[in-house]
Amino acid sequence: MTVDEIRKQFPYLESGKIYLNHAATGPWSRYVENNVQRFMEGRARGPIDMFPDTIRMIGEARSMAANMIGADASRIAFVQNTSEGLNVLASGMDWKAGDRILLLDREFPSNVYPFLNARRLGVEIDFVPQRDGGVALEDIARAMTPKTRLVAVSWVQFLSGFRIDLGQLREICDRFGALLSVDAIQGIGAARLDLRETPVDFLSSGVQKWQLGPQGVAIIYVSERAQEQIRQAHLGWISVQNAWNFFDYDNPLQGDARRYENGTYNSVGITGYHGALRLFEDIGHDEVARLVQANAAHAYSRAREYGFDVITPGDSAARAGIVTFRHDRADELQQYLVQRDITVSARVGHVRLSPHCYNTADEIDTVLGEIRNFG
Repeated sequence: MTVDEIRKQFPYLESGKIYLNHAATGPWSRYVENNVQRFMEGRARGPIDMFPDTIRMIGEARSMAANMIGADASRIAFVQNTSEGLNVLASGMDWKAGDRILLLDREFPSNVYPFLNARRLGVEIDFVPQRDGGVALEDIARAMTPKTRLVAVSWVQFLSGFRIDLGQLREICDRFGALLSVDAIQGIGAARLDLRETPVDFLSSGVQKWQLGPQGVAIIYVSERAQEQIRQAHLGWISVQNAWNFFDYDNPLQGDARRYENGTYNSVGITGYHGALRLFEDIGHDEVARLVQANAAHAYSRAREYGFDVITPGDSAARAGIVTFRHDRADELQQYLVQRDITVSARVGHVRLSPHCYNTADEIDTVLGEIRNFG
């Protein structure tokens, strides 16, 4: 599928607007729109009870999501959002007073609060400071202790766009016997992740950003090792193996990650996500990542050429799709661009661009030109 063919799948582009804000929320493609419309038609005017078809759709989405990150489908569960997913881990570990969790400072709060909540059980939190928006692995290694049971990081930092080397981080965690948890919402859909090559213990990611899916849907990946250490805090009627045996309350839990799905699915949301995943498969996951990387590289080079104070790493291996630079009037600039049918993000004194695979170099040049004109 060429870029022109991909662009035809996004009705938003018919208005002539430029959207470089996928690190916040991604627009829906026709794939998503058509799936959701079919679901709505069935519930409003069709058979109403669409349970068999919905379960099939959820199963297919689970398999496609697993394929997207190089995992087995049995290790994938659906939750509502990234925070809910991380809470499965944070609230389920058998914490002891004196255990330690290692976090990064300047993280998006969804990857902080679930773990801070463990302080009530006597768990100690160690924050590793970022350096110029990046993370030095040697800083993490120095902060590790024999009591560190968990390292929780974002794969890609929401502000700077820094992408941490999960392979090297995995090696550090293994030396101390610590679990590795990853908030992957700013990476999946923008860069390739293959958990067969880079294993982590736990992963959580909403699908509404780079994965171009609906809000209110997220995936978690739970390794067998992590599952063995989680004593889940919440159970529901579909967490067990024989859910339709209603009155057998001694039902064993599902043997895989489905045990973390407690009740009624966000069926319309997962149906939409099914469409988003199908689009990625039709384009090709590797091709999506290549196009995003090319756009990020162009945005980075042009922003530096214009003299912007870019905080995103220059090394392509250390970034995904985000390019961010400091700006004293970021909020004003954002509104200036909105008036010109351009969408970017203003974040705490910074301007963040996040182009996807269907964006073009010309669009990026137009946006950066407007920013330069603004002053």
